[in-house]
Amino acid sequence: MGKVQEIFGNGRPGAVSRSVDDIIISVRNAGETDIPFGAPVFMTPEGAVPFDIENPQEFFTFVGFAVRVADKSPDTYGAGQFSDPPEGAWHAGDVVEILTRGSMAVPLESIGSLGSPVYIRKADGKLTTSMGTSNSTVLLENVRIRNPRDASGCAEITVNRRNAI
Repeated sequence: MGKVQEIFGNGRPGAVSRSVDDIIISVRNAGETDIPFGAPVFMTPEGAVPFDIENPQEFFTFVGFAVRVADKSPDTYGAGQFSDPPEGAWHAGDVVEILTRGSMAVPLESIGSLGSPVYIRKADGKLTTSMGTSNSTVLLENVRIRNPRDASGCAEITVNRRNAI
């Protein structure tokens, strides 16, 4: 008889985890850099852009997180699609799928606990549950931890309400 799996991970970065009432929009990547799956996405008049550590955006321009879409072409996933965790990003000019409300797996630098707030570190653009020193992070006011970070480094977050659109 087979063994029953006892522990389930939170998923891969950008994987939508609870799709009962999520809202996903499509917006063109107007930046010159890729937007990795599970990364926070911000809006400009031209379209969606990733977090910019040289000119950090404020919360009011945050729109959601880049969604991993399974049926996209292989070049969306890059050479690391079979690595652990698989790499992948929306390229400049691509139409980006963005989770604006709902739950998904994202890479998280700290363990976190149920209901913890989520911040972006301005120094490196990584997600964390630590506020850090004064003006070193951007609080994503409408985002909370749903399940703490697992062994793969991903946590399940929930975007409680839509923002910036």
